[in-house]
Amino acid sequence: MSEIMLKRLEEKEASCLIYNNGELLYTSSFIGVKPLLVFMEQYPQGFTDQKLVLVDKVIGKAALLLSTLIGIQDIYTPLASSLAVDAASLHNIALHAESVVPFIKNRDNTGMCPLEQSVMGIDDPILALEKIREAIAILMKNKSNI
Repeated sequence: MSEIMLKRLEEKEASCLIYNNGELLYTSSFIGVKPLLVFMEQYPQGFTDQKLVLVDKVIGKAALLLSTLIGIQDIYTPLASSLAVDAASLHNIALHAESVVPFIKNRDNTGMCPLEQSVMGIDDPILALEKIREAIAILMKNKSNI
């Protein structure tokens, strides 16, 4: 685990950092999918010819698959799901995790996170992006009905 990168998380009071060839390019106080979707909107051309590194507090399969669309080559995280580990191997992303859990849990720790569940059995990043957006739309609709 890159001690320097994790220290930067603490110093920046951020949960997600993206580096481009060693230079800090992006920070977010959110984890997982949300900062990656925002990053994709800010940089729609992607960085496939660069060496992007993601440092995030938690990585699930949904965020890992989005990382492939962005062009991220290395991910450092204290916590990853085993689903993310498998997807990283399939997509040639170097995933450096301090600990691995079967899946990323929902906020109440009672079951699988809906975004993680939305990409179960999916390994195509473009299809995963569609499923993630659908899951977010359902979550937002359910939230507004409360």
